[in-house]
Amino acid sequence: MRQVLEVSLVVAFAFLLVAGAPLVAKDTEEPAAKGKVTAYEAGKSISVDSGGTQKQFKITADTKVEGDVAAGTEVEVWAKDDVATKIAVKK
Repeated sequence: MRQVLEVSLVVAFAFLLVAGAPLVAKDTEEPAAKGKVTAYEAGKSISVDSGGTQKQFKITADTKVEGDVAAGTEVEVWAKDDVATKIAVKK
């Protein structure tokens, strides 16, 4: 009986390590771009001058937009596969 309990605890701990790692990584993820918006079409795309490099991202219905985005505003953009997942206007 004790062995079953020990094995169960080891399996549960291993599961937490495997399942929890992506959640922790997601919270500490860095923005794909930080800088000034050079072009913005609501619901379609955004271009950001990030340290002298132009970065472009598609915007979908799932993209979270925090603040009023417009050309010239400072933003941070999180993205996956060139699709913006979150856009936050810097205050």
